[in-house]
Amino acid sequence: MKKIALLAFAAGLGFAFAGGVDNKTNLNQGYMRNPSRNTETLRPEAVFYNIGGTAFMNDGLYFELGNQFVLKNYADKLDGQKFEDDENVYFYPNAEVVYKKDNWAAFFGFGVFGGGGTLDYSDGTGLTSLALKQGMASAVKAKVTAAVMAGKLPLAQSQAYAQKLLEQLSSHSLEVYSVQLGEILGASYKINDMVSVAAAGRFMHGEQNITLKCDGLKSVNGGSSKIGYESNGYGFGGIFGVHIKPWNTLDVGIQYQTITKLKYKYDDLTGAYASSFLNADEGDNFKNDLPAVLNLGVGYTFFDKLNASMSFNYYFNKQATIESPIDRSEYDYDDSWEIALGADYRLNEQLSFGTGFSYGKQGAKSDVNNVFSPVLDNFVIGAGVEYSPVKLVTISGSAMYCKYFSEDYKKAGYTMELSKDVVMLALGVTVKPF
Repeated sequence: MKKIALLAFAAGLGFAFAGGVDNKTNLNQGYMRNPSRNTETLRPEAVFYNIGGTAFMNDGLYFELGNQFVLKNYADKLDGQKFEDDENVYFYPNAEVVYKKDNWAAFFGFGVFGGGGTLDYSDGTGLTSLALKQGMASAVKAKVTAAVMAGKLPLAQSQAYAQKLLEQLSSHSLEVYSVQLGEILGASYKINDMVSVAAAGRFMHGEQNITLKCDGLKSVNGGSSKIGYESNGYGFGGIFGVHIKPWNTLDVGIQYQTITKLKYKYDDLTGAYASSFLNADEGDNFKNDLPAVLNLGVGYTFFDKLNASMSFNYYFNKQATIESPIDRSEYDYDDSWEIALGADYRLNEQLSFGTGFSYGKQGAKSDVNNVFSPVLDNFVIGAGVEYSPVKLVTISGSAMYCKYFSEDYKKAGYTMELSKDVVMLALGVTVKPF
């Protein structure tokens, strides 16, 4: 069973909407409204997408809170049988604080940079099902043969009984939780009316948990039907940005996020068989780095009301070490990229609208992908509204539809069709006391 099981479990655990293999682009509710964010200079969300732009914000103190609601369906299909996760995510928060004075700005941000929630496969996945059936086949065969030899089971019924018994013993559920939270702290400086520079540090702390429940495992798992692990990891990286404003209506944003090296430690193993299955003990480590990212953007403002922009993100997946939590083997993802176009229109002092779309080319291969959370090329479109009931408060609401293109994933002689559908909704509020 272990060979196939390794393939089933050994996947990076990226959820929600990922621009790269695991890097998140939906860091703020503003991304739902308009996915082209890399020239932001008006809102606190610049903390996530264009830190150099904070130096061009209006003077004052900004507080922003937001939350996303991720409605998702992840699926894999093997031999005509479909395995699905429909566990929605209702708490996906972000927070930003910016203080801008003259040529300086200081800022803080909190958000979900990787992972993002729970996957609940009530019938497991295609590969976990295959692993359990193959692992239990010999035991079922021996039990059926003994029943036939003892005269307790007619030979003509043995095949049907064996299949029924195998289905019962391999029936299982799988729950996966993964999240990488981060805090950004930094500052920016406007050198002159055309150029600003910025730097920030980002502290990351991640958690990964997996629990597989199968009654058929009791005989090899100390009488327990559960096997799994809990792990935590920490890392630190840097963010550097430059914002260029050749003239008042043109914005160019350049930002580089360094690789964040994350080393996870197994804090707790569940089940007597867990140590053997994982080839690890409590206290051992595995790596799951968050790749470096280059963010580029250009935007132009027409008639002081309409801002149109284009953003490009490139993810250096090959630089990162992403290991299987099972056997510490490395995944060989290619680099990935996405391009976005969008516009924001201010109708008046109280009301503005935004919309945009993006296309993402992921770094998965036919034999390198994620059974739990498929890494798929995608097209997304979003729209939203911002409303200021009073001068110092802005309320925002937005929605985004993500169209993923299903792909075949080939492993150990088997082919699985991976697919997913995601709709995201978001709410946010910005307060500027002065």
